[in-house]
Amino acid sequence: MKLIRYILLTLLLPVFPAGAQNLCGSRVQVANPSILIGDNGRVMIGMDVTLPADMQLSSNRVATLTPVLKTRDNSYNKVLPAIRVYGRTRSIVQQREHKTPVDAFSVLRRKNGTSQTVNYSVRIPYEKWMNGAELELLADVRGCADCQKEESNAFIIRADLERYIMQPTVAFVSPAVEAVKNRAEEGRAYLDFPVNQTKIYPEYRRNPSELEKIKATVDVVKNDANTQITEIDITGYASPEGRYASNARLAQGRAEALKKYVMDSYGFKSDLFRVNSVAEDWDGLRDYVAKSNLPRKDEILFIIDKDENDLDLKEGRIKALDGGKIYASLLQDCYPGLRHSDYTVRYVVRGFNVEEAKQIIKTRPQQLSLQEMYLVAQTYAKGSKEFNEVFDVAVRMFPDDPTANINAAAIELQRGDLQQAARYLDKADAQASATLNNRGVLNLLQGDLDQAEINFKKAQSLGSAEAGANLKEVSKKRKDNAIFGNR
Repeated sequence: MKLIRYILLTLLLPVFPAGAQNLCGSRVQVANPSILIGDNGRVMIGMDVTLPADMQLSSNRVATLTPVLKTRDNSYNKVLPAIRVYGRTRSIVQQREHKTPVDAFSVLRRKNGTSQTVNYSVRIPYEKWMNGAELELLADVRGCADCQKEESNAFIIRADLERYIMQPTVAFVSPAVEAVKNRAEEGRAYLDFPVNQTKIYPEYRRNPSELEKIKATVDVVKNDANTQITEIDITGYASPEGRYASNARLAQGRAEALKKYVMDSYGFKSDLFRVNSVAEDWDGLRDYVAKSNLPRKDEILFIIDKDENDLDLKEGRIKALDGGKIYASLLQDCYPGLRHSDYTVRYVVRGFNVEEAKQIIKTRPQQLSLQEMYLVAQTYAKGSKEFNEVFDVAVRMFPDDPTANINAAAIELQRGDLQQAARYLDKADAQASATLNNRGVLNLLQGDLDQAEINFKKAQSLGSAEAGANLKEVSKKRKDNAIFGNR
């Protein structure tokens, strides 16, 4: 019979328990005691009970060896079938009268001078109190007229009937090689311009700090020997204040002015830049209003969302609300933030070997590909702090990548954070074998064995070796539940 698990390890042979049965100057020997649970949910108790050669039992006596499973406080006990040992005369009488005890495991005639062993094995239904119970052997020797009685007992083994602890196998995926590592650094600057002007004055109002932000973004890429700038995108935005045509001119002109400023500062060529503009930032206005506590908020949003091409007319409707008070509030608190320049520095990163990547991941992890990070992880012991941290960094750098999310989910499943694992799995490829396997592990840890089995079988059909191992875990857990209940 295939067993769910051994609960107690077999003891070394021979074993002479403290207080062992002393029958006529010798000892009953107990070896190989074990308590385990079988597939049918019954507790199996076994041991080898040996009557050594020098143990003498007189002809008219009978020895009864009775195993008893009991709690330490004796509140529960289970008396098990006994071993009956007869002296020569008592054995003859017993056979003649056909008085075989109904509660006996075995009956044997003692052969003094000979070692005799009984391979004791019984099965009993599991009960909760049995976990931690002690198995003892009670010896009772009587004479032919029941005029004498010798009893002693010895501790043999303690039951440790614990729940089966699942050990599911999570799946990791080796990412594809990223042939060209395209990266980008983004920023937003709030440059100040004199009214209706497009020329940048570096010392004007907030411009010193805002221009420094732009330079810092460019410098972090330009001064890195591992990178090469491929493009700088600039998009200028104006607020809806005033006429649309004027705002369109200002947005484009101010974006071009920022391009010229960066070109002059670094000596870049013009064809490195891509310049665009958004005449009026209505999206930004809508976001502000949606998050605000402005009066007549829903009415403002209705005006913004209304499908009409005349944006000057749209702005006029907002101006008219509440006698212009709402518009005045927007001019002061919202519109300055809608006049901004968004910039993106695009660049490529060279490839790194594993040793280089182990250093880069600590300082500039965004320069690594997922595949380079995966190779770094393989240099650490699976499950170690360093191993796990690599996949944490990977999903932080590539938050929407399916492979990064599959691997991050595997880490969280091992940590036991099932909620975070579920969030990562929702962003993974739902039909990938690794996702199905890890989804099955999540189901298994949540106690949904049926859904776990469905996902494991799907994953196995797609070639997942981990799923095959996990199907065995499902089977073991089902048997465990049959014994202990679904708790």
